[in-house]
Amino acid sequence: MKNYLLPPDGSFFKANMHCHSTLSDGKYTVEQIKELYKNAGYSIVAFTDHNVLIDHSDLADENFMPITGYEYDVFAERGERSYNHTPLVHICFYAKDRHNDVIPCYNPNQISDSHADLREKQKYSGTPDYVRDYKKINETIARTCSEGFLASLCHPTWSEQDLDEYRNIEGVFAMEVFNYGCWTEGYNEINDHAYDDLLRRGKKIYCIASDDNHNKYPEDDPKFDSLGGFIMIKAPKLEYSAIMKALENGDFYASSGPEIYEMWTEGEDLHIKTSPVAKISVTTFGRRATVCTGEKKGELITEAVLKCSGLYDRYCRVTVDDGKGHFAWTRAYFDCCKMENGRYDDAPFRK
Repeated sequence: MKNYLLPPDGSFFKANMHCHSTLSDGKYTVEQIKELYKNAGYSIVAFTDHNVLIDHSDLADENFMPITGYEYDVFAERGERSYNHTPLVHICFYAKDRHNDVIPCYNPNQISDSHADLREKQKYSGTPDYVRDYKKINETIARTCSEGFLASLCHPTWSEQDLDEYRNIEGVFAMEVFNYGCWTEGYNEINDHAYDDLLRRGKKIYCIASDDNHNKYPEDDPKFDSLGGFIMIKAPKLEYSAIMKALENGDFYASSGPEIYEMWTEGEDLHIKTSPVAKISVTTFGRRATVCTGEKKGELITEAVLKCSGLYDRYCRVTVDDGKGHFAWTRAYFDCCKMENGRYDDAPFRK
């Protein structure tokens, strides 16, 4: 019997989940961003300007859907440290209701002086004097999510976060496994190692690829930071509640290029169909990996059957490599072979 890891029904919708416009430090207007991404085959853009939450529903049409969101940032106390050595956390928040443009933890001073006109226009709950505290980021995430948002951890490499920092963050539904904008700036922002760090400590979260675009360079410049990191969401229709439900369910994969068409398990066999790629591999909780390639170097494949050992593996996730520096990453699937039956407690997880 097939156990589908990606829903067999519905359609894939291409989405950029991290984006900046002229409403914060981006160079394109929201209208220009819509045109750019829609022309490139995207159906969804999450507008996540820094500390500014605006409902962009007026941009929606039958083939394009904006997600209402914003990027929250908080620094540790700097002391004598420079900006580049001060610990920080960035979180993208996505509104579950497209018209929810009320920030739960608001302080107008967090909006830059260049956009001071937005301070009085921003809607908020509570009082407009929220004090951001690096040590209380989990309280901020919990409060914001309780008021109708999903939270995703942004660019841990750019943020200079190490294991002791990101493993203590609670309440996020996903993290950025790839951030294209940071990649174009020279950061090694492929974060699958950090993703496994969290998974092996029992955090059942998903992974996202995004652009984090600011569009400071022309489109023919190698540092142009759009159209490089995305997720493919499988949903019954391009409708806000359906897309948000798919995100919460993990019905998507992350990519910087390769496509995944189908994925399911039968017994301990994991089946996957993809665009032409050089390698398809499985990463697990332990030190066991499985890989499928063509018979000869340079030969491409479009499907694979990979072994998953059920209880032994604890979780599995798939990486697709096109051999040209582009990857696709599935989220982790815990007990994907339906063999666990409650036999594990927290003991097998690392601390």
